[in-house]
Order: sequence, then C-alpha cells, then structure tokens
Amino acid sequence: MPVFGKEEHDRDMAAKAAATQPADLAPFELPERFDDEDRVGFARGVTAFRQGDFYLAHDFWEEVWRGYRLRDRLFLQALIHAAVGSYHAECDNPVGARSQFNKAIAKLTPFAPHHWGVDVFELIELVAAARDQQSGTPEMNDQLRALRETV
Repeated sequence: MPVFGKEEHDRDMAAKAAATQPADLAPFELPERFDDEDRVGFARGVTAFRQGDFYLAHDFWEEVWRGYRLRDRLFLQALIHAAVGSYHAECDNPVGARSQFNKAIAKLTPFAPHHWGVDVFELIELVAAARDQQSGTPEMNDQLRALRETV
C-alpha cells in the first residue's frame, strides 16, 4: 500500500470515488427514506465493498449514515464497522479488525434474521469468522472474500 500524506490521500480517494459505479441493488430492499443521492452513495459503497476497497466503502456508507436519522441507522453503521474491520484486517491490524468486527456483530444482531433484504445471520457468521482469523493468512483472505460476496 502506498504511503500518502493527507493531501495525496484525499486526492486519491476523490479520484477512486468518482470512478466508482453504483452496484445493482437488486438484493437490497432499501428504506423509502433513502433519496436518490443516498441510494447512489449506498450502491457505490456496495461496489467498493464487493471489490475489496473497504476504506472507500466505509466513506460512501458513512456519508449516507450521517444524514440518515431513522432507528435502523445502526444497521448501516454495522456495515460501516464490517468495512473498517476488513480494512484493518488487510492492513495487518488484528486489534483494530477485531474491535470493528465485534461492533458490527453487536449492531447487526437486533436486525436478524433479515433486514434491507440481507440475510443478517449469514452476515454475522461471516463477520465472526473473519474476526477469528489471523490477519495476513490465506484463511483471512478467504473470509474477506466470502464477506465481500455477501453484501
């Protein structure tokens, strides 16, 4: 991973964000409260997450989360924690990964069995499995790949 200063990092992230196409949201059942901009931001986050760009997914989803005020905003926050945990796992930060994955599990649990068209039990299982792997191992890479395919 290249090391950037803040300015370079911000430019790099802006370029990536502009190039990210929204995912097909067919499996999701998003709240009516999501306006078109929220849907596009959420869909771009899904694209980034599926491509393994967990930091960018976090950025997109956090932008939607900031303006979303309904009770189930914790579900969106859980997805953000899963993305940040995955990012930490890739960066060989097991303490950060474990912490974020635990937060994701705690916030996902009240929404089981399904929420927004997502199988929450399956998502919790995959997040827990990633949490329990060692960073940098083939098993962790397999878990992150499986997690990417769930969202």
